[in-house]
Amino acid sequence: MYYLIIWDKELAAIGRDGALSKLEIPIDVAESFFRLDSTKFPNLSSLSFDDYDLFSDDQVEMLVRELLGFARTNPLFSEVIEAMLRMISKAQSLGKSILFDPFRNE
Repeated sequence: MYYLIIWDKELAAIGRDGALSKLEIPIDVAESFFRLDSTKFPNLSSLSFDDYDLFSDDQVEMLVRELLGFARTNPLFSEVIEAMLRMISKAQSLGKSILFDPFRNE
C-alpha cells in the first residue's frame, strides 16, 4: 500500500506514531508519479516504493504545484489528486508535514 500522511515530527521524535491522518493512494496513481519527467515534476518523480518521502514548509507548496500540474495532464486521476490536495491543505493549516509512506499496511 502507498499512503499520503499528515505527519507530526514532534510526536515521532518522542517515539509515538507521527501519523495524524492518512490517505491511501492507488498503486496506479503512485506508479504514474514515479514515471514523471524529473525536470517538470522533481518532487513527484522522486517518490518511490523504496523509501519514505517527507515534505515540509516550502516543499509542500512545490508539491501542491506539481500535483495541480499532474491533475491537468491526467484528468482520470483528478478525484485522487483532489483528495490529496485536501489532506495537504489540512496539514498546512495544522502546521504539519506531509509523508509519503510505502511501507504502512493499515
